[in-house]
Amino acid sequence: MKPSMTGRNAVQWNAGKNDWVVTTDNSGGIGEKELDEVQAPYETVAYFSFRTAVLDALSAGALPKLVLLNNFCGNEAWEGLCNGISLGLQEMGLADVSVSGSTESNVNMLQSAISVTVIGERFRHFEPSQELKWTLEGEPLVGKEVLMFPDKIASLSKAAELAKDPNTAVLWPVGSKGIAFEWERMHIQYGWQQADLPFQSDPVKSAGPATCFMLGKRL
Repeated sequence: MKPSMTGRNAVQWNAGKNDWVVTTDNSGGIGEKELDEVQAPYETVAYFSFRTAVLDALSAGALPKLVLLNNFCGNEAWEGLCNGISLGLQEMGLADVSVSGSTESNVNMLQSAISVTVIGERFRHFEPSQELKWTLEGEPLVGKEVLMFPDKIASLSKAAELAKDPNTAVLWPVGSKGIAFEWERMHIQYGWQQADLPFQSDPVKSAGPATCFMLGKRL
């Protein structure tokens, strides 16, 4: 079966009785190196990159089965990065997910960079409808705000719980281009007529590592 797009930034394909979903996220210039624009522990860097990829997987009704880490920060960063991914998995209550990947160790990069890919198994098919009750879970945050206001970030455990709720018809993460961009993009992808934003938050502010997501529930 040819891979197809589903949810937000998610590719789906069928293998036997199962539907599989692949999502990914990149992070650059954030970490523990001297020239990084944002200084943050590698555990934190990997956690937020993982949460972005896993929220995209949840938007397609999939839970992670395998996580692949591409590390360009050096060998010494590997343990902290893996710990960050483990924190995300623990937050979701997942214990049977494998983590693997590779480290660039031949060249010493001046800034930190990683990529996290989630391979998930689809556990449900959403049935999107434009006539829904919309809420925004979390708030758009970016850069140092992500570290300063953790209480304003939508939790992975709640996202997983909402994804399993039969009344949830759409779970759509917001990324660096902001709420208005994702709202328009979602309408285009689902073939809906464009509608006014139902949220009060800043429509153009970056939500960085998917610190919030739009939730559409059946009326």
